[in-house]
Amino acid sequence: MAALNLPDLKREKKDPSGKKFIDRIPEKIKNKEPFTRAKGKMGSTGSVENEADNVYLEFASDEANFAFNQINGLKYKDIPEGLIFRNAKNKKELIRLSGIEKTTELGSSKGSGGGAEATAITESMQCFFTSYLFNGREDKFDLSKDYEKALKKHFIDSVTNSNYVHAYNKSSRYKFKDLWEQAPKDKEWLQTYMATANMIKSKSTKFNGNVYFHRGSPFMDSIYEKKKTCEKHNKDLIKSGEAPSDIEESLTSFSNDKWNPGDIWMSTNKPTKEPFSWTPPEMKKNMKVHVCDWVNLQKSVYESAMKGETLGISLKKTGKNANFSEFNTPQEKQEIKYRGFKFGNGDFFNSADVYIEFSGGNMQYRPTDGNKSWQGEIKGTKASGGKAGGGATNYYTELYFGKSIDANAKLVSGTWKEKKGEIKDADKKKMHELYLIHNKNQTVKKRTAVKIKLETSPNPLEKLSKDFTRASDNKFHYYTCDKDTVSLSDFKILGDNYTTRGKNASKNFYFGKYMALVFIDAVEASSTSPGNRNGFATDVIRYAQSNIDNVSTYFWKIF
Repeated sequence: MAALNLPDLKREKKDPSGKKFIDRIPEKIKNKEPFTRAKGKMGSTGSVENEADNVYLEFASDEANFAFNQINGLKYKDIPEGLIFRNAKNKKELIRLSGIEKTTELGSSKGSGGGAEATAITESMQCFFTSYLFNGREDKFDLSKDYEKALKKHFIDSVTNSNYVHAYNKSSRYKFKDLWEQAPKDKEWLQTYMATANMIKSKSTKFNGNVYFHRGSPFMDSIYEKKKTCEKHNKDLIKSGEAPSDIEESLTSFSNDKWNPGDIWMSTNKPTKEPFSWTPPEMKKNMKVHVCDWVNLQKSVYESAMKGETLGISLKKTGKNANFSEFNTPQEKQEIKYRGFKFGNGDFFNSADVYIEFSGGNMQYRPTDGNKSWQGEIKGTKASGGKAGGGATNYYTELYFGKSIDANAKLVSGTWKEKKGEIKDADKKKMHELYLIHNKNQTVKKRTAVKIKLETSPNPLEKLSKDFTRASDNKFHYYTCDKDTVSLSDFKILGDNYTTRGKNASKNFYFGKYMALVFIDAVEASSTSPGNRNGFATDVIRYAQSNIDNVSTYFWKIF
């Protein structure tokens, strides 16, 4: 393994659940959980192997505390260097980041790969843990017990038990013995495997007999082939000149996750059989089951789950407390209320994003992949993490507001793209005009306040107009605007010197804020009715939640 280092942490890497590794540091300190000293050893269950390697930390300064917890105006970028921790049991001992081991829960990829591979490993391990409850002798895991021996005996000593799990990484099927060696097994991950399995077992009262669990298997592939067949059928209808069934042309192709985001699937059907036995009553006997109809395929997935046959489950890292939600039940569509918008925290120049706010949460739209794409992600709800790309967002903008984003009318289907290329002076002038219109209408409004390090020379912010009050301390120059909006010349100075995100930050800012402004201009147009805004919010949020009317299918989420 390796020691922690600040540049690596600041890259805001995430584990398979979407949680930032850097967030685990203040979390572990708050929960009084031990860290491992640099070059210390961890046992197979994630506990510290040698007591001497065990250390409990607290922050050595308010600055470190505020920066790691992102409070009192400080962010990750403000994390100080040097001796930032104190041994909670020996107050005289100060510790650097480099004095702490980069364990699995803090971002180490040793033994578990990274990215997609790490996700495949943890999802596959979840299949084995859950199968142990369904096809073994225990009904529930005791989170305080060590099940390593019991799990190995169950799966390694019995070919039959192993055959209930069909977990793959690409074309390679996992064996329990090999997977156990690769998978993260720190306390939080072991609690996740057990708590998630307990929750699935408690809710699956209709799944009787032997139950198979799938991750990336041929059986699971056959499920998503049903969705592909419906897509093809819908496209063929459009080409023939007929009205598409239940979904418009712009959304005939979408990711598997938007149809059903099941990371793993469970089924009482054998892996060589059809995943769904329910046959739509309106289909003729000589037709293949569920071949082309979105609505009937949607019914098929739901009915299959209700009879305890086949079910998709979306997974998030839970720790010891697992929660349960079901999605896409055949119930009346619930309208989501549009509540407004804000640029970042209310200060336009604080970030490159924009939030639309709705009943129950908000959705952040920001640049992704540098300045190549732009997408929204749900925040502040139990369904956090659901996403809607620019194309899908534009589709609903056209549907409810009658025009494409950054256009005065609907563009030809399939031709819309995010702003590409350099933001030129004419674009900046347009941005400033839209900024003057919309900045005052935010749900939260803050006057612009920026800072720059004292040693920066030349200081580009010194060119700001007299609309800004100046102040300094021993680290930074501070500039605070005395007005609610800034002039065009100040707008350009602030945008050209935006540094919040490091390299290429200015390009990121202009791209993100250009998209934010033309998007908000479409949503907030004076001709747009509140009903249309509510309809837009309802559909784009439901899309992000994999809940497209008449298309998205029933699934569970454990989080």
